[in-house]
Amino acid sequence: MLTAPSQDRNPASAARILIVEDDVLNGFLMEEALQLAGHEVLGPAKTVPRALALLESETIDAAILDHQLEDDTALAVARRLDALGIPWAVTTGHSRSALPSQYGHIQVLTKPFSIAQLLALTADTLAGGPREVAKRVASH
Repeated sequence: MLTAPSQDRNPASAARILIVEDDVLNGFLMEEALQLAGHEVLGPAKTVPRALALLESETIDAAILDHQLEDDTALAVARRLDALGIPWAVTTGHSRSALPSQYGHIQVLTKPFSIAQLLALTADTLAGGPREVAKRVASH
């Protein structure tokens, strides 16, 4: 079982986070860590159809997507998140080059990663989100 982070829990920073992850253990650990940090977790969704269904039925503040899901990728979920204006990030066991170039502004966390790295990724995603990063990149 995970223990709560040493930093004080800030209810004002609590968010609804969608996890898209097909590995049961990874999904459980991510869910537990984010809940202990004060977030509400939706999922883990193990498939693209399940993730898309959650996007249509729930209010989500941000998402963390495993790039490779069984025999599919999470790119359809990424496109839908972009269309809805929801910030997201990627976890993957592959290199960053596995992502299409239009997602070069998205934060990528390579597996294996620590709980601290996951929490930092989540905070960064909530703070800036892909839309804000994309705007900053485009303005320079």
